[in-house]
Amino acid sequence: MLTAQGAADFVPARHSATSYALPEPLLSSRSRNWDGIVVELRRGRDIDVEIPYRHHAVAVMLAGGASLYQRRSGRSSVRTLRPGDVIVTPAGESKRWQHAEEAVGVVLRLSPSYVARVLADDGADQSTAAELRDNFGTRDSYIEETALRLLKALEAQGSAERIYVESLTSRLASYLTKHYSARATPITVAPKRPATLSQHKLGRAMEYIDAHLGDDLTLCDIAAALAMSSGHFAHAFRHTVGMPPHRYVLCRRIEHAKWLLRNSDLPITQIAQQIGCSSPSSFSFLFHRATGITPTNYRNGKP
Repeated sequence: MLTAQGAADFVPARHSATSYALPEPLLSSRSRNWDGIVVELRRGRDIDVEIPYRHHAVAVMLAGGASLYQRRSGRSSVRTLRPGDVIVTPAGESKRWQHAEEAVGVVLRLSPSYVARVLADDGADQSTAAELRDNFGTRDSYIEETALRLLKALEAQGSAERIYVESLTSRLASYLTKHYSARATPITVAPKRPATLSQHKLGRAMEYIDAHLGDDLTLCDIAAALAMSSGHFAHAFRHTVGMPPHRYVLCRRIEHAKWLLRNSDLPITQIAQQIGCSSPSSFSFLFHRATGITPTNYRNGKP
């Protein structure tokens, strides 16, 4: 079912009536090594499992309809889920799931240590570290849109999407701690840090990005070059430049690709490598999405 964490992340309870194993995900980001998150596309029916949650899990129903039973900490509930419904399951005790109908959904699993790091970057008081609460079948357009964007990134080829995924993940973790916290009182926020980068740090960030356009750039890499946390850097960069880091990196990659296409005889394969794409098809997809024209037509001066 869509709330499952994956075959490697659950062990059927010895004393439960578990009778079915979870199917393997249709798609998974496990091999991508994305920071703090695993994204999976899942489809299942006739599910009866008990799953220990080592990560915070967010599931969004994409297709089908299911009368879903859950039991955790001695509490049981049943709800009919439809496309767009969201389930939030915090890390902690195992949860029993049962449903007979086929359902398709995207599952986002966030590391608790990553969420705590984002909370610190947001300036929250760590003495009241966020604990997420169970939420069964809510409607949340922000979570749904973020899940769909992460799924689209999972379906994309190449590494150029990684920094984009990091930005989405950081914002999702921050959103969850603000809107799905177990505390009855709002998050205590420390005095705000400077919202912008100094000209010196901005220059260093841009130099670092330009020097590593062909690498698998991450927010952590750029932030580390400035001795900053990734979350603080992302917020400050956006307020200084007017766009998030992942969009700026993509713009620089496309501009560099344009220059190489017009001023060199390098084959498309090598140009793709120089801007961090693992294949010509990935490069063509990103270039066309940004410019509305293929790399070959751009090189030949065609519209």
